[in-house]
Amino acid sequence: MSSATPPAAPPFKKGRKPEKSEVMVDTVQVTNEELRSKLMDVQIELQQERGKVCKLRERLQEQRQARELEQHKHAVALTDLRAKLHEEKLREIAGVREALARQHDIELARAIKIRDAEVQRLQGLVNALRDGAADKLKNALLGEAREEARRAFDGERLKLQQEIQEQKTARKQAEEALGNALQADKAKAADLRTAYQQHQDEVHRIKRDCEKDIRRLMDELKAKDRVVGALERELGMQAGYTQKLQLQKEALDEQLGQVREAERHNHGSPKREVVPGLGDSPDLLNNQEVEERDMRRFQLKIAELTLGHQKTGGQKCTAGRREE
Repeated sequence: MSSATPPAAPPFKKGRKPEKSEVMVDTVQVTNEELRSKLMDVQIELQQERGKVCKLRERLQEQRQARELEQHKHAVALTDLRAKLHEEKLREIAGVREALARQHDIELARAIKIRDAEVQRLQGLVNALRDGAADKLKNALLGEAREEARRAFDGERLKLQQEIQEQKTARKQAEEALGNALQADKAKAADLRTAYQQHQDEVHRIKRDCEKDIRRLMDELKAKDRVVGALERELGMQAGYTQKLQLQKEALDEQLGQVREAERHNHGSPKREVVPGLGDSPDLLNNQEVEERDMRRFQLKIAELTLGHQKTGGQKCTAGRREE
């Protein structure tokens, strides 16, 4: 019994190694699950960014359509204004022409009436002279007729001059009104051109901003694609490490089973040989230390990637608030 007691200690030491390997395998599996979940989050965020890019393109297309519709509206409004101005000018000219024609007809009728009355009076005097009036009376009547004709002619000439002056004044006023209408039309056309130019500048500015946002989002998408590729490579390496640790665990379990089986068969024999386990070899211990260092380095990389992902999410939130 005393000879069988000392060799029982190494199996417990050998049993600790598989427990440590199991813990490492579980840690690696948990890390792999975290990496898979983070990879899924990054892929979802990548899809969201692509959706944002599509929305920006749709917004740019809508702005182009709105700009074309606004240009069409401005062109239609300018054409309507020109047509209305031309119609107003034609109506004003027709009204002035009709007024001048009516006034001329009235004045012509009045002059015809005055002339007919004078002709009748003179015809009466001529008839009286033909009836045998004296020469003196004839001369007096002729002088009186000449004087009256001269006075009537002077009065008529004065009236015609006044009417001509009034017509000139009315024409001048009509020309001034026409010039004012043309100036107003030019000012309105200049305002429309200015508004159109401002609209064009605004559309170009919005287009430049959209192109900048699209380029920025494309750069972010490329960077995230690179990060996803790096995470996938890291995940593949960790999967390889996990498989390797799983194989080592299976080998350790097999060696442990062999040792226990040998102990059961050699129980009571003082000179039994201990089968060297895989966990006691210095190469395996060195490999486990290297794997532990790789595991710690991998956890540090995961922490750095998580911190970078959080910073990227904060920058996106800030950019979203600025856009709003």
